[in-house]
Amino acid sequence: MRKIFIHGWGFSKNIWSNYFYLDDAEFLSLPFHGGSREYTSIESFADYLSKSINQPTTLIGWSLGASVSVLTALKNKNVKKLILIGFSPKFEDEKLGSPKASIKAFMLNLKKDFEKTVRNFRVSAVEKDPLCPVPEKEGSIALLNDFISLDLREALESVECETHILHGINDKIVNKEAAFFTNQKIKNSQLYLFDSHHAPFLDRDVLEIVYQ
Repeated sequence: MRKIFIHGWGFSKNIWSNYFYLDDAEFLSLPFHGGSREYTSIESFADYLSKSINQPTTLIGWSLGASVSVLTALKNKNVKKLILIGFSPKFEDEKLGSPKASIKAFMLNLKKDFEKTVRNFRVSAVEKDPLCPVPEKEGSIALLNDFISLDLREALESVECETHILHGINDKIVNKEAAFFTNQKIKNSQLYLFDSHHAPFLDRDVLEIVYQ
């Protein structure tokens, strides 16, 4: 089955380098992260992705990329499997994402010193600054603002495809309670918890677990 990987905000498709060996996989770049500048909302990018899927497909989405994956699955029945990593159905929520005060401070810091703030965010998320280009400032901030306002809590109940929810218990970006919430809302889902940070796929081959 075709596999499409979608990375998170502030990184690039290079974050998936451990999976580049797969010959049935495609690694997408988010808008303003090496990808198109045309899509400034998660919904519009999901529309674009949905129109490109015409065969049975697994979407592997991390963080903001997981939100794109959920929206795409709701639009296209060819999405047969979802792998959601570090997913938040409502990011601006202390229990399901991050505290509002932390998000507000982060957005202010982005405006003051964008590159430094992005690099600090990467270290907080995955405990190192991987070899990923820094995204374009204005467009990526617009995309992040859209992510902050996105609310997928009710939409999760409409997800019908097989879903695997992966979350690091030491995640500093998205509260692990988001994983439990998502598992309860999506009927056909399984939950996997790792002794890891926001990106457990950097520590081990997570597809090995999902496809066992």
